Amino acid sequence: MADVVDRYFSAYNAHDLDAVMGCFCLKPTAVGPGGPVEGRSEVASYHTVIWSAFPDLHVTVLRKIVEGEVAAVTTVGTGRHTGPFPLTTSEMLHGSWRYVSVRCGWFFTVQDGLIVDQQIFFDQLELYLQLGLPLSRLGLP
Repeated sequence: MADVVDRYFSAYNAHDLDAVMGCFCLKPTAVGPGGPVEGRSEVASYHTVIWSAFPDLHVTVLRKIVEGEVAAVTTVGTGRHTGPFPLTTSEMLHGSWRYVSVRCGWFFTVQDGLIVDQQIFFDQLELYLQLGLPLSRLGLP
């Protein structure tokens, strides 16, 4: 179980989409700040969008807890924002050239050695402020 999660993060940091998708089952689901996605093509697209926005993105695993078919992982993701990044406000933020460092929580459900569900959580406000977005642009006072 932990092996596929380790392989996933190695492939993720290499930005190797084929290797990342090799960690997933045939019909995976995933949830991130942009909402849920289903199926291999949508999961692959999610990764491609993130890597396009942060082409040097690197995730450092801080802690991993495995219990049966579930793994919880805390990480810190670092990288420079140089490409288009979709905001949850439906806007597209073009490269700010800012360097970000954000802690993330990842949850994986694994069956038969493959990821069937992935959930990613991070403080979007922290990320948006690091990207230089004013609170008013986010609908906040």
